[in-house]
Amino acid sequence: MTVKNLKQILLVVLIMLIPISWGCSGNKDAALLARQGVIDLSKLDMMRFDPVRLDGEWEFYWNQLLSPEDFRGAQVPVATAFLTLPDAWNGFKLNDKKLGGKGFATFRLRILPGSGKRELSLHFDDVYSAYKLWANGKLLVESGVVGKDASEETPNQSIQQPRLYIGDQPIELVLQISNHHYREGGVVSSIKLGPADKLEAAQLRAWGLALFCIGSLMVMGIYHIVLFCFRRKNIAPLYFGIYCLLWMAYSFTSNSNGWVVHLFLGNIPVQFLNRIDLFCFVISVPVGYSFLRTLYPKEFSRRLQHAAWGLASVFVVMGLAVSTMSFTTAIPTYYLVSIVMILYSIAMLSRAMHRGREGASFILLGFIALGFAGINDMLCDLQMIRSVYLIHIGMFVFILFQAVALSLRFSKAFSAVEQLSDELSDKNLALEEEIAERTRLEREIVNVSEDERRRISHDLHDGLCQQLTGARLHFSVLERKLEGAGRQQPEMTQLSSLLEESVNHAYDLSRGLWPVEHDPHGVSPSLEELTRRLAESSGIAIKFSQERGCVHCSNAGLTQLFRIAQEAITNAVKHARASRIDVALNCQDRNSVSLAVHDNGVGRSAASGTKGGMGMGIMSHRAKIIGGMLSVSDAEGGGTLVTCTVTCEAELTEGKPDGR
Repeated sequence: MTVKNLKQILLVVLIMLIPISWGCSGNKDAALLARQGVIDLSKLDMMRFDPVRLDGEWEFYWNQLLSPEDFRGAQVPVATAFLTLPDAWNGFKLNDKKLGGKGFATFRLRILPGSGKRELSLHFDDVYSAYKLWANGKLLVESGVVGKDASEETPNQSIQQPRLYIGDQPIELVLQISNHHYREGGVVSSIKLGPADKLEAAQLRAWGLALFCIGSLMVMGIYHIVLFCFRRKNIAPLYFGIYCLLWMAYSFTSNSNGWVVHLFLGNIPVQFLNRIDLFCFVISVPVGYSFLRTLYPKEFSRRLQHAAWGLASVFVVMGLAVSTMSFTTAIPTYYLVSIVMILYSIAMLSRAMHRGREGASFILLGFIALGFAGINDMLCDLQMIRSVYLIHIGMFVFILFQAVALSLRFSKAFSAVEQLSDELSDKNLALEEEIAERTRLEREIVNVSEDERRRISHDLHDGLCQQLTGARLHFSVLERKLEGAGRQQPEMTQLSSLLEESVNHAYDLSRGLWPVEHDPHGVSPSLEELTRRLAESSGIAIKFSQERGCVHCSNAGLTQLFRIAQEAITNAVKHARASRIDVALNCQDRNSVSLAVHDNGVGRSAASGTKGGMGMGIMSHRAKIIGGMLSVSDAEGGGTLVTCTVTCEAELTEGKPDGR
């Protein structure tokens, strides 16, 4: 499935979801509308009918709290007017004066029932104020405490479904309402009449859908916040997580979902609920804009982002400082700003999509659903259109499309990571081969160097050393002849000493260039000779000890081990100011040969202040070539300890190890 096909499928789902969720208040059949305070249901079979809305003209008694007894006296109150419900009394003209939201009134409706008798239910929702309802003089339901001013009134927000028995006689409904805390007064949603099971089932479906959307918002919110915690460089998941949680809290506490919070937390003061849902709505606007701007900073204005946060801060402070009535009265202004922000965001997302921004098409489709659901709810709350609240559906569609965009982004990221991983693996393989080849060349260079040392050593030993020895012997013969003739001179003695020193020096050079000419399968004789010569030349007590467990050593790197020992002893002689140096060779272990050079000198810190050379680097390089492990540390009791361990495969002797 291509991305284009996936977009088309999601667009079809979006188009299908909105009409399914969309519904208009009011009865489809105009004959069922109340007229002049009477609604005629005589054509309905009261045993079999779907819930109907008691919409239409109700008798309206302004600034009067009347009870059923008031309509049974000699003087029946005269209706102030007929008010078409559902509607707020805000703006209703009475004596050439428009009413505000604050006040109290009584509504009255007579129902002419159809055939059949049964028990039905009335359904009340979206009434912010306090109210009382009587049916034929019997109190059916009371929500809050009705009062003539704010001090007397206790508002309440809840879903009410009182039972009502329908018989052959007309039913008189008397409804008292007071409003001193919210901007709109009256009945802003339809009062429904119908079978209790159908009304309850419809309410349960509404709450179930709301809880499903609320749960989705909670999961997505927590998921994105956790995602941000693991990858803090990208702040977009944080904004989106907070955005989801704000709308979750709004849906949980607002009238758009029938105050679902009451299912879990019981009765909560209406003023608290009003502030919670409005605060969440106010803050969600700049948070949502910040999320979009984080995704597409080149399309969305930074100044508008700052302005949105500033305006939201003003409204939050206002909500904390003023009364609920004043705060809710100012909210329509914020609605206007929100609608402008929604239209602007849709335009910028369209621009981002045309510019080929990643995931812009999915974000645009989801935001269109959310934006128009939000506009629908705001206009519905302002009583400008008759509809149902759709914000939870819009948010669900939005997070669905955002999840698709996020999954595509992750998919592309994973593909890129896999490609980079493959490329890195190939490069690592090539690098390993290059390192192996370089190591091989280094070993060959060292071997060539050692071969050249051995050749020069052999040339010195077999050539120059032998010639000098022969010259010294001939000179000795000549010296004896001259001595017998009585012609010996002091210069002859000096020349004899010089020849002796030259012979010894030539042999020393030969042994230093290639130390293992007497034992090509072992290093210990040369080490012993090395320590002896350095002890004689330096005057320092140098002790050599060894523990050997093999007949012949097969490690090809023993020459490098000798060079490491040579460098370590030379460093100790030159820089450590030691009086004793211990050199130990241990090859009892079948798998390793260990060399240790320990001096009792001043230690590494004091010796580091002296002028040094490249000895440490050379030792480390030689150990690396033969696969050894070199360690240079301060020894216990003072001095320096140099150790080098080399793995090898040795042939163990059958008897006791050869020790010296």
